[in-house]
Amino acid sequence: MTSVPQHSCSNCSMREICLPMGVGKQDIDRLENLVQNSKIHHQNDVVIRQDDAFHTLYAVKSGMYKSVKLNSDGEEYVVGFHLPGEIIGLDAIYPEVYTSSLIALTNSVLCQLDYEQLVTLSASIAPLQHQLMRLSSKEINTTQAFQSTQTAEQKLASFIHNLAIRNEVRGFSATELHLAMTRQDIANHLGMAAETVSRLLKQFQGRDVLDIKHREMSILDPAGLLLLTGCAHS
Repeated sequence: MTSVPQHSCSNCSMREICLPMGVGKQDIDRLENLVQNSKIHHQNDVVIRQDDAFHTLYAVKSGMYKSVKLNSDGEEYVVGFHLPGEIIGLDAIYPEVYTSSLIALTNSVLCQLDYEQLVTLSASIAPLQHQLMRLSSKEINTTQAFQSTQTAEQKLASFIHNLAIRNEVRGFSATELHLAMTRQDIANHLGMAAETVSRLLKQFQGRDVLDIKHREMSILDPAGLLLLTGCAHS
């Protein structure tokens, strides 16, 4: 792993996503004092291991990570994928252990925040306290994002649509996506076979909704993709 320059929240491109609204410069400086950069993680580096003791929250500074959970039968389940600005470890607060392993999908960097120090600081910075509560609530809703009543087509379309929205929020293209994860990872996350994902992607291409070249995906028809999610009407 390679070292990276000292982090600055004030100059970070993800500031608008990570930092709560209404935090003044003095409070940002106090928060900055808690933040430490990780080293550069490379593809397949394991950053957190499931059941490790919880002490630290992480924010993705660059790149992409995946969370993987091992069940009692020894089977792996991809819990989710993490983009720049997203917080990792909120689900570990109550059990006090990390509930999944964290693996880098690309060359990636994390910001590390000691949880106890962050709680102490948030007690004197109301917007930061509200942000932590909001993010915790979002974490609960995210785990319920894909309903068992959805068809395989709806689940995959929803996954791609959600990824496009998350890209757009970060100032990236909402129609040109780089899929850092494998088809198998996507299938595992959505609870379907990799062959099903590949077949559905070919169908989406055949309908001129998507154009896919290896891991580069273009959304040709955003409205058509939204229809495929089952959340819109023609």
